[in-house]
Amino acid sequence: MSIRHLVAGLNGLRDFATGTIPHGAIQLLLEVMGLCLEVLTKVSLRLRESEDPRVASAHALHIENIFRYTVREQIRSLAHLEATSAHLLTDDELTAVREHRTDFSRRATQDTGRTAYANASTFSSAWLGIDFFEADRRFNDAHLLIARRFMDGSPITPRFAQLATLHAEEQGLDPRKVAHAARSLDKFEPPDTSFEGSPLDPVATYDGQNMQERAVKLLSEADRATGAKKLKDLLRDYRKANEEFVQAECGLFYQGSTNGIDSFLPRSQGLQSEQLHSFVGQSDNPRTESGQAARKPAPLAPADLFTSADPAPDWAQDPAPEPNDLTEANRTSPEAVPAPTPAEESPANPPAESADFEVSVAQRRLNALLASLAATNTGAKTVTPQILVHMQANNLSDLATATGVTAHGVPLDPAELRQLLCEAKIIPVVFGGQGQVLDVGRAQCIFPEPIKKAAFARDRGCIVPGCNAPHEMLEYHHCNWWERGGKTCIENCAVLCRHHHALIHRRLLRIQMVGLVPHIVLPKFLDPDQIPRRNTYFSAAAYNPCPRRPQSMLIDN
Repeated sequence: MSIRHLVAGLNGLRDFATGTIPHGAIQLLLEVMGLCLEVLTKVSLRLRESEDPRVASAHALHIENIFRYTVREQIRSLAHLEATSAHLLTDDELTAVREHRTDFSRRATQDTGRTAYANASTFSSAWLGIDFFEADRRFNDAHLLIARRFMDGSPITPRFAQLATLHAEEQGLDPRKVAHAARSLDKFEPPDTSFEGSPLDPVATYDGQNMQERAVKLLSEADRATGAKKLKDLLRDYRKANEEFVQAECGLFYQGSTNGIDSFLPRSQGLQSEQLHSFVGQSDNPRTESGQAARKPAPLAPADLFTSADPAPDWAQDPAPEPNDLTEANRTSPEAVPAPTPAEESPANPPAESADFEVSVAQRRLNALLASLAATNTGAKTVTPQILVHMQANNLSDLATATGVTAHGVPLDPAELRQLLCEAKIIPVVFGGQGQVLDVGRAQCIFPEPIKKAAFARDRGCIVPGCNAPHEMLEYHHCNWWERGGKTCIENCAVLCRHHHALIHRRLLRIQMVGLVPHIVLPKFLDPDQIPRRNTYFSAAAYNPCPRRPQSMLIDN
């Protein structure tokens, strides 16, 4: 096909897409849908041949939009199957549909007695070649977001009408997140009785607000990661408030051994969870001595079988040296030590330079943990967990009900908070009406610890929306750069992770002060409106879009 023919066909396709679809052309429309899949396959193949990164970017964006449309259409099509009672079609009708020889001008033939498929779920599983449970899940999603049915088959509004609107109209939102939210909320509601003729609308509330309305608001946030995290916290708090979950036992559980690899499962909560979060964060930080040590393979030291002063038994003594063996005196001479042969460089005895190779993330965390447990090894670079807790200053007057949130977002109950206050150092940080710190100390060339802790208490983490870097990986940036005459003071300090700090200096991100509080302006391709934003991912109030508080107390343990 020439470019001229392709342009002519594109003009016809554009007219078809923007105009009205004619009635009585069902066979043609089905053929068009089948051809769309073939065209998409052929076009994608040609686009992937291009080495232009702009083509790759545009292609990936189109594919993602097609995927989101397909996810929505999956449950819509199943709702259509249910509405038309497609599971009652006769074998002849289904065979004709599969072989593309159906006469749509005549009425469909359906079984009236005992049918091959008990319901729409079993039919969809066989017809579409999907698992029965997957088909049943899609039908449940359709009832929550598309339409419910009375016993006679007549439709009724979906159970979560507001989420249904969001699912259908918010094209930039992953529809799977909306469906997951609907399934989660449905667990808090009484069983729906629409099929029996008595539809039940959602009634679950938390703190006097409807759960569905809250979920819609959080899913609609511009920062998708933060909205998803807050929704997860909302669901967790609702379950906890209504005692609808069973508390798992905490501890360290041995999971058995597979092919010589032992598995341990730790479960923790509260202060113990914060200690583990801090431990992992510090072991991941390559700037600390413990983080650097954990990145190297752990030495395989021989086991210390005998710790007493008594000599080892005869069977454990070193064998007498052979006549050709080197004497102890000769061993001290570098010239007398033979060079290792290639046979000695085995997996059990790797070459010395292999110690410079970095290990995996999981392995370095295990290395750091074992180094901390090795109390007898005084030279080990160990990690000391640091616990930072944010709480309201006015809660200090009522510690019986006061709660706190750690730097990693772990909530602490009143008992754990009181225990921590008995031993912790309390650093008061007072905020003004717009969240700016008023007084923490004198400025220096490098941000001192009081300013760093005050800035962290204000920003709670990297200020770039959606960033969830732990506080061990944070850096402190001069909003007005130091080399440009910026001062080292709290008003000129912003908390950033290493990645986003580099993007600031590459001018891909920009800091703008709003009420003496640093905000981030994203690139235009991410935010065409160029609105200054702040990260609310670490906000203590999971349902409050504003992360700033009138007062706060920073507890450093």
